[in-house]
Amino acid sequence: MARSSTTRRLIAASSAALALCLGVTGCSRTINGTPTTNSSTSADTVAGLPASDGPSGLKPAAQDADLPVEGGTSGKTDTLATNAVADVQQYWRSAYPETFGDGKFRPIERLVSYDSTSGGRRVCGQDTAGLANAFYCPAEDTIAWDRGELLPGLRNTFGAMAPVTVLAHEFGHAVQHRAGLVDERTPTLVSEQQADCFTGAFFRHAAEGSTEHIRVSTGSGLNKVLGVLGYIRDEPGRTGFSDARAHGSAFDRVSAFQYGFSDGPKRCAEMTEESVTERTTQFRFWKQAQETDLPVDEQSIAQVERSLREVFADTGVVPPELTTEQRPCHDEKSTEPASYCATSNTISLNLSALRDIAAPPDSGDRGTGYGDFAAYAQLASRYALAVQEAAGLEVTGDAAGLRTACLVGAWSGLIVEDPIGRRNPVGRLRIAPGDLDEGIASLLSDDGLIAADARGEQVPAGFARVEAFRIGFQQGMTPCSSEYDA
Repeated sequence: MARSSTTRRLIAASSAALALCLGVTGCSRTINGTPTTNSSTSADTVAGLPASDGPSGLKPAAQDADLPVEGGTSGKTDTLATNAVADVQQYWRSAYPETFGDGKFRPIERLVSYDSTSGGRRVCGQDTAGLANAFYCPAEDTIAWDRGELLPGLRNTFGAMAPVTVLAHEFGHAVQHRAGLVDERTPTLVSEQQADCFTGAFFRHAAEGSTEHIRVSTGSGLNKVLGVLGYIRDEPGRTGFSDARAHGSAFDRVSAFQYGFSDGPKRCAEMTEESVTERTTQFRFWKQAQETDLPVDEQSIAQVERSLREVFADTGVVPPELTTEQRPCHDEKSTEPASYCATSNTISLNLSALRDIAAPPDSGDRGTGYGDFAAYAQLASRYALAVQEAAGLEVTGDAAGLRTACLVGAWSGLIVEDPIGRRNPVGRLRIAPGDLDEGIASLLSDDGLIAADARGEQVPAGFARVEAFRIGFQQGMTPCSSEYDA
């Protein structure tokens, strides 16, 4: 597994390099001012489960699992790992026959714990000294993990759910081989995201309270899990979806996890190369200047404003005025770094605060920023409120926050392009590989506006915030009102 602190960029491309999509009916979709309620999603649930911020980690009253682990210790890392493995294995004892209908799940033959910072040991023909990793070895039916660097490092950064996420993912690979879902011809990207999906299915089981040792909250607990998947993404722009070692962008990996969590392991088993390729956002940089950040200045803001006007042109919204002046809005609360005033149809921007968000993270430290797309998505979120206001929808409350995330996702989906020509982007502004990952990181933060209402109050559960953004990106504007009613 690899991690990257590199953020990638929102770019303004030249008209010579891009085909325009102006005035074409299929480029944007109308927001319906009378949302339907047949399949609406409640803002206080996570895939049907109550959203909550309860404790996550080992259950205090649970007796530790008695599993043989070669090289295992009594330390907290191995204790957590062993209990996690026991719970994941128990889950598949019932889920495997229900999913595949062909008998019992065969337990993993061998579990190995090693310390990559010491002399290591040989596992599946390789020396584990210096190997900060966790992996499944089909030849020996072995799951191994590094207790010296990888798991404790992830736990220190993301909490107890991080090692559980990694080990559930490796179990996903074991399931693939037992069910005959993969062979030597299966693209790595497909097998990795299918394992992410199986990981999501297990965490649904855990979130329902059905595991013996592990517990996870649907609020902060799942936020950390999604954060881990974002952390172990491929480096944006350096790996294409067809590369032999591709694992996926943060957006793609989180999407796969959410499919498993929401729909269960049967959805994961149905993943194919075609379906993964159809939705992938993982591409190498293929054009000049795709690594160039869009600076936060008035000229760039004008470009983003033009893009928003083009994408939402058919919704009936009167384009709000954008200003860098901090204008009062009667008794309404202002929000940073962008504030929407419905009374005057104005968006006030704080350039300094936007620049802080646009700064790339330093060595994985999110305190230094998220990247330029994350900054401009804050602006787009306030524009999305104007779209809702024009459609007669509420702009306060959790439903408004989810609609906002969905509409920002729809905008993103209509300005993204790819080198295999599946999309016909609107206007001249483009997002490049890795930009969506910046959006995911911001959505999982505690104080972003992408999934916040006009008061700046963010939807509580990060899972729901990301899901709404993803639905907009993948399906367009229509579900933004039909899925998220007041």
